[in-house]
Amino acid sequence: MALTMLLGGCDSLSEYNDNPNQPTSANPNNVLANAQRDLAFETYGGNETMRGSNLLAQYTTQNFYTTEESRYGSVGYGWSDFYTSLNDLRRVKELARQNQPPNAANLEAIAIITQVWAFQILTDAYGDIPFTEALQGSANRDPAYTPQEDIYPALADSLDRALGLIQTGSGPAGDLVHGGDMTKWSRFANGLKMRLGIRAADANPQFAETVINEANGNALQSNADNTYFQFGTSSAHRNTYYENRFVDGRDDFDASERFVQALKQYSANDPRLDAFVEQTSDSAPPCEDGSGNYDGFPYGMEQSVAQGRQTSRPTCNESRPEPFFSAGPSGSGDAYAPMMYYDEVLITKAEAAARGFISGGDAAAKDFLEEAIRASINFYGSETGADISGSSAAADSYVDAVLNDYDANGYEQVIGEQRWIGFYFNNIQGWNTWRRLDFGGWLGPPTGGPAGDLQGRDLPIRIDYPQ
Repeated sequence: MALTMLLGGCDSLSEYNDNPNQPTSANPNNVLANAQRDLAFETYGGNETMRGSNLLAQYTTQNFYTTEESRYGSVGYGWSDFYTSLNDLRRVKELARQNQPPNAANLEAIAIITQVWAFQILTDAYGDIPFTEALQGSANRDPAYTPQEDIYPALADSLDRALGLIQTGSGPAGDLVHGGDMTKWSRFANGLKMRLGIRAADANPQFAETVINEANGNALQSNADNTYFQFGTSSAHRNTYYENRFVDGRDDFDASERFVQALKQYSANDPRLDAFVEQTSDSAPPCEDGSGNYDGFPYGMEQSVAQGRQTSRPTCNESRPEPFFSAGPSGSGDAYAPMMYYDEVLITKAEAAARGFISGGDAAAKDFLEEAIRASINFYGSETGADISGSSAAADSYVDAVLNDYDANGYEQVIGEQRWIGFYFNNIQGWNTWRRLDFGGWLGPPTGGPAGDLQGRDLPIRIDYPQ
């Protein structure tokens, strides 16, 4: 049943979850900025990424304290703070509609789009979540859990509502993501429609085909449209992974051996290897580049074994994530918390073509896949300082190897791998890709065995609800 029927005609986040008793005197630009900042901290940082989403996707691993998180003894993700920020975004919408500040329609549109992005992360992590009855404060302290299959169509409706609100010209001053550039917000909204569609491709192919075709051509057009929150450099605003690694001087996380091997699986290495992880050396931190070698730490070892390995070898014998992912472009903590990058749109088109949702079949799928890889290489080459380019001979060789692999093993395996690689450090998107496409060869049970009850599975497939 469509969620619009369940809600008696309400068709978007702009039309329900409103609290008529909420004070309306706050500045909506300040509330918007606060919500964007808080959601960035909720999806990116020392705990959220390095002890959370990166472990679910097995991009990185703990190298010394490996008992709990890396071996899935405890599997958690954001919950209450997500809803706090979602509630702030609800207030932005109310304030925009009731007080009619400058750029009221664009304020509401940005709030809706950001809510959709956050709600999709929540439902992808947990499944059924409070949604239709959420964000009502004291009016409903025990909201019902809405089935995930009803949430997705509602989120698509919400994006259509937001797109209808967007007005040309400058957007609100409180937008810390795109600086009020409403063209970029429109493209991001269409990109989210494509994400919703491809995520539902198996469960609801008719919905998937419809929303992908509605958004195709209107989503991100280049790396210039990449959507992320950039942290600041002050102690209050830099990301917490930077605090862990460079302020506190801890050395808790290495690149996962599995992820590094995936980047090295062909005779031609993935050019992004040098942008994603440090080269190994025999030095102590800070590790020195120059060896040309990349080696990860075995994923999820038992703690005693991991500690023995860590203390018996030079610290830099295993590759760490490149400092860009904690220190940011300035080197002082202003990393990016990704929301959507251009290569995701392209690789979604690749899968949509392979599935027959858009025209072109496997030939078009391979073209889009190639474009996605080259766009990702170009982005990380420009941002990290790595000497890589999507038009280089190294990129040509790597792309040829990927396309040959596609011919041999099909789209689910190869597009799955490439989506996973492209989602490096992008909240739970890489884990979502593995759960959906089930590509083989890389992710698996912790080396030391699971520390928790995974009910016979190699990895968690859902986050447990908070107690």
